[in-house]
Amino acid sequence: MSFPLWSELIDYFCAQESVRTPATSTPNPFYEEMANRRYNYSPASDRAAFRLVFLKEVLQQKGNNTLRRNGRFIWCKNLRYEGRNNDGWRQISFTVDNGQKRFTASENNILCVPSKVFVNNNRYFRQKEKTFSSFSSVFGYKNSFNMMAKNSGCSKKEFEKIVTSDSPFKPGTLVAPRLGYFYPQMSGHDHTTTDTTQQHPCGIILGPSFIDNYIGQEFYRVRFGSTTYERVHPIQMEIINEV
Repeated sequence: MSFPLWSELIDYFCAQESVRTPATSTPNPFYEEMANRRYNYSPASDRAAFRLVFLKEVLQQKGNNTLRRNGRFIWCKNLRYEGRNNDGWRQISFTVDNGQKRFTASENNILCVPSKVFVNNNRYFRQKEKTFSSFSSVFGYKNSFNMMAKNSGCSKKEFEKIVTSDSPFKPGTLVAPRLGYFYPQMSGHDHTTTDTTQQHPCGIILGPSFIDNYIGQEFYRVRFGSTTYERVHPIQMEIINEV
């Protein structure tokens, strides 16, 4: 398996609309409108519906065309856990707004915006490596977790055992930085000597982040080479080998 180059992770990061070279500027295929959007606090409670944002790769699953709305969130209801897909990612199904059709998406393509969270991704104020620091996941956020537990017919403890057992993010799992969504930290590296044409090292999950997450966000401590990242969002990783 080949890993992304340092330069690719930098140039193709999803907050950049174009990829610039000395000679030209081309559209960035990994550009995500959500990376430059602002999400305000919601006056509505999110115990029955949740603000979810879907990444581009969600379109690889048939019937998901309407989930892409230029980075805008969608109110999703009736969340239900659907187990792991063939690639090892946990999946959920849900309905949208007042519709009856059930959609299915995998966890690596979903961002959750809790109602009490304000996200300001203004490119002039937010560092790129912090783009995903305000977003939760459907498995990490208490309210969405509780709905899926209820719809599963299990107790919360039983459901937690199931989703924890199915999680690909166990300590010791080997991961690669996900191209387009992982921005490498240059601190600790000499900008003048780091060879950005080299592959970025793979990583190992050390465990959940030590940083307190007051809304129950899901982050992990991951060591990539000699650098430990303290707050890696699940969507920023590709699984190489599970424990």
